[in-house]
Amino acid sequence: MGAPDRRGGSVAERVLFGHPRFYRLKFFLIETVIWRWIFAGIFRRRVNPVPVIDDLIRGKHVLLAACGPGDVSTGPALDAAAAVTAFDLSEEFVLACRRRRPAWDVFQGDILAIARPDKSHDLAALYSSLHHIPAEAERVLAELARVTRERIVILEGVLPETGLLRGALRVWYRAFDGGLRYYTQRELLAAAERLGLVVERVSVHGPIGHMLLAVLAVPPTAATGPSQDR
Repeated sequence: MGAPDRRGGSVAERVLFGHPRFYRLKFFLIETVIWRWIFAGIFRRRVNPVPVIDDLIRGKHVLLAACGPGDVSTGPALDAAAAVTAFDLSEEFVLACRRRRPAWDVFQGDILAIARPDKSHDLAALYSSLHHIPAEAERVLAELARVTRERIVILEGVLPETGLLRGALRVWYRAFDGGLRYYTQRELLAAAERLGLVVERVSVHGPIGHMLLAVLAVPPTAATGPSQDR
């Protein structure tokens, strides 16, 4: 499957992904309490929020992978899209997303075998979910490239190459996020380049610069996942 069965995984995953309200609470604590109140308010660090990318999204048919409850709290907003198709492995999240986003086409699905035809969307987005997928990033990107005509937008927390912050983030992620694979910026961009994806934009965000936003163009020659009769 494209992601672990979160109800049977770590305690963090069972709590966060079995209960969408806890998931939303987590992002409130991280983005508002820790980033804005503590880092920005007390320590005076720049929050450095994720930029608006409406120029890429406006008028497009967007596929949001691992949509969660549909609040799009961790990445660029999709309000400018002409249409949004979203999916998640979690049945609880699919139901929550349908309630929150009635205009979206929401289904339950596997990110390694997306139930949509080749090149059926203009743009694919994956926000803060790659580390929960047991498969390597290259396989995930290949399947997203298969169903995408123009671009893939990835927002992911990354690890520094070395240093104390790398160790601290690994402890934080393991304790409070329950993820399986954590990448450095170099590893993620190298995976994209091996597939022939073109890195158009790269930027880092958050008060400690650990959130990577990458915009990847999908040329016709890019390697993709296996085409399936959908």
